[in-house]
Amino acid sequence: MALNVDLHTHTTCSDGHTPPRDLIRLAKRTGLHVIAVTDHDSVEALPECLDEGRAQGVRVVPGIEVSSRFEGHDVHVLGFGLDHASPSLQKRLAELHEGRRARVGKICEKLGAIGVALEPAEVLREAGGKSVGRRHVARALLKKGLVRTLNEAFDKYLGQNSPANVPANEMTPTDAARLILDHGGIPSFAHPGFLDDDLLVERILDSSPLIRALEVFHRYMSATKHLRYLDIARRRNLRVTGGSDYHGDEHRKNGALGSFRTPPLFWKELEKSLRPV
Repeated sequence: MALNVDLHTHTTCSDGHTPPRDLIRLAKRTGLHVIAVTDHDSVEALPECLDEGRAQGVRVVPGIEVSSRFEGHDVHVLGFGLDHASPSLQKRLAELHEGRRARVGKICEKLGAIGVALEPAEVLREAGGKSVGRRHVARALLKKGLVRTLNEAFDKYLGQNSPANVPANEMTPTDAARLILDHGGIPSFAHPGFLDDDLLVERILDSSPLIRALEVFHRYMSATKHLRYLDIARRRNLRVTGGSDYHGDEHRKNGALGSFRTPPLFWKELEKSLRPV
């Protein structure tokens, strides 16, 4: 029987719609055998996910998705198998969370400057005290009727080069990879296809030798991107990862849980490098 492996998912502990235990139960119903929980700059969901994984017979890989910047571009680095209970990791993530809250205020200021009225408190309510991000801003805009869809919020206001875009932090991809490695994890460059610039992807990898893997399989519009990034991974001797980037019902059409996976061969290669849980 082939293993079904999804190594990119989110819960309500960052910007997902699904609570931690419900995510693992959904993974079981979906037929997943292995799932990595990779909330943005947060490991808060992992104790519940690991506990529910044992109950459901689903292997849960402790993960994270760390935000960083390179040449003015947002770059995300996934981490797999890290020691999520480490006090030093918890301390660093608490600092990042404070930075995310401050970022919301800056985004709202930029929105206000172009005539879009949104209060930071409205965004923080969407986050419910968890790791807050741009998707929470998008949901607040949608709730107020200021946009028609989440995609419109990103295209018009929040995406790369949009008028209200504010970086999550000033970490570099190397900084993000080092944070993951220092806590026993394997860093993987997340969704490189979203940058839509293979030369930029190569420069990021050239400047970030601590990155150990590349997310080849993701919900790219063109399947040929999978082949391009698989070639890059092979040339650079990087491990290969893949996942749905599941956030919840809003992505049912293009990001249902398990809709993109890590093929079993590549999972077995990655698994050899993971620390025991």
